[in-house]
Amino acid sequence: MKIKKFKIVATAVGIVMAVPSFAANISKDEIKTKFEKLLPFKVNNVADSPLSDFYQLESEKGIFYASHDGKYIFSGSLHHFSEGLLNETALRQRELANSQLGTIKDDLIVFPAKNEKYRVTVFTDPTCGYCRKLHSEIQQYNDLGISIAYAAYPRGGIHSEMDVILKNVWCSDNQADALTKSKNDIPIAAKNCNNPVDKMYQLGEALGINGTPAIILPNGEMIPGYQPANKLLQTLENAG
Repeated sequence: MKIKKFKIVATAVGIVMAVPSFAANISKDEIKTKFEKLLPFKVNNVADSPLSDFYQLESEKGIFYASHDGKYIFSGSLHHFSEGLLNETALRQRELANSQLGTIKDDLIVFPAKNEKYRVTVFTDPTCGYCRKLHSEIQQYNDLGISIAYAAYPRGGIHSEMDVILKNVWCSDNQADALTKSKNDIPIAAKNCNNPVDKMYQLGEALGINGTPAIILPNGEMIPGYQPANKLLQTLENAG
């Protein structure tokens, strides 16, 4: 009953599942193996979590928590009430973003501000309405000193129609022009190349992104959804 009570507090939206029980606590390696057998994706790291008697599993599909005895696994945001409702999950995702965004830094499509004060990474899909709205206002962001660095996140997943469009964009000779055209329903010439779209999508999944646009601030904090230029500037200034 104690676990059930915690589930309600800790996860506004998430999944909770029981796994075959063990007589005693199991190791990090064992819980990793059990998790990967249960769900079809890889666990990159298992660490102690802020919650007593639970491991923190950092996977290709985001962060999960598993009890030390291997009986329960859940996903969702873990909040610490004694710290003013501190979102421990978001804090760890921010750390992961700071450490992993560098792996795609050279592959981003950048719309630079002339007098750059901030640079944000935006995971985008050209078929997404609010992605199109954000891009149509790119000059407003740039005028406020905000550079937009785009990463690909095909909402339909790898091999989807969105994935094909984004790969054509990243394979184009003029990527910025191709991205703009794709967001205005102008066809992009099909072209094959060694592109980073799959890597970007997988990174987005690991960071817990499940929709676009997703804006990553310089400190690693994620803003889900669209923010107009003035509001984003305020967010950046408040983030320090």
